Amino acid sequence: MLAEPQAELVRQIFKPADWNAFIIRCQGPRVQIWLNGTQTVDYTEPDAKIARRGVIAVQIHGGPAAEASYRNLRIKDLSDVR
Repeated sequence: MLAEPQAELVRQIFKPADWNAFIIRCQGPRVQIWLNGTQTVDYTEPDAKIARRGVIAVQIHGGPAAEASYRNLRIKDLSDVR
């Protein structure tokens, strides 16, 4: 992650053993993330050399064996939104 949310905030709004809703908005150099309706990240990448386009993937990183489930994934092209 380029910017991490405040751990205490995430502890307050994350729902263990339940579905959690994420909104991830990447437009130009700006990345915003909401968890269960609460904005947790608002980051603007200062380095213009960092790619603004690429592959979208969902995954888990590190740790012991785990399983992740995803539902209702939607992708919206924001290239024409101002």
